[in-house]
Amino acid sequence: MAKKVLEFSAERRPGRVVVSRNLWLFAVAPLVLVPVATLYCDVIVARAALANNLSNLRVLKWATESGEASYWIAAAIFLFFAAALRKRHNVARWAFAMFVAVGVSGLLTSGLKYLIGKTRPKLLLEADRLDFAPFTIGYDFNSMPSGHATTFAAVAMIVALACPRVRWIALPLGCAFAFTRVALHAHYASDVLAGLTLGMVCAIFTLTIWQRRYPSSAPVVIRFR
Repeated sequence: MAKKVLEFSAERRPGRVVVSRNLWLFAVAPLVLVPVATLYCDVIVARAALANNLSNLRVLKWATESGEASYWIAAAIFLFFAAALRKRHNVARWAFAMFVAVGVSGLLTSGLKYLIGKTRPKLLLEADRLDFAPFTIGYDFNSMPSGHATTFAAVAMIVALACPRVRWIALPLGCAFAFTRVALHAHYASDVLAGLTLGMVCAIFTLTIWQRRYPSSAPVVIRFR
């Protein structure tokens, strides 16, 4: 009986985060496009980026560098302790959620890169080679999914869940930053799409599992005053 009361009160918690169907659709949609991008877009987009010298744009280099997972993990750790010291417990919980989402998605990305073994655009542009070599170690053979795209997506989804008012700004912005990887010849479009879904789904599952296993301590929506 006590457990049921606890679950009921958790469901009614003020500001409880609800993952809507639209968010799930947004998270899964990129994965649906991966086969299409692989067959029809990857080569065309990669060569178009090369022809337009997009890799020389400094703003794209800066933007793509901000998707390094270690930066966000460090930022999440700093925010967690800073918020905890100031007794901003809800902010600290969201920082922990970001740490988990970025960390777990990053580990999954590393494993999938090794299993899939897709060659990088570098080999296409230099040797006209685009293929798969599963279980191959090396930078040139770990293109899918994009690690930076996964990080951008995980961070954007955590922000979207924490602050619903800005979710339709945070999510498209995260996707836009992720596609800088294509402009800089680091990944194919399909690699970025796969990374986007992986990052967003990991972020959603981080919150969902937390709410189900430990409902009384789960983070709630951040309200700005």
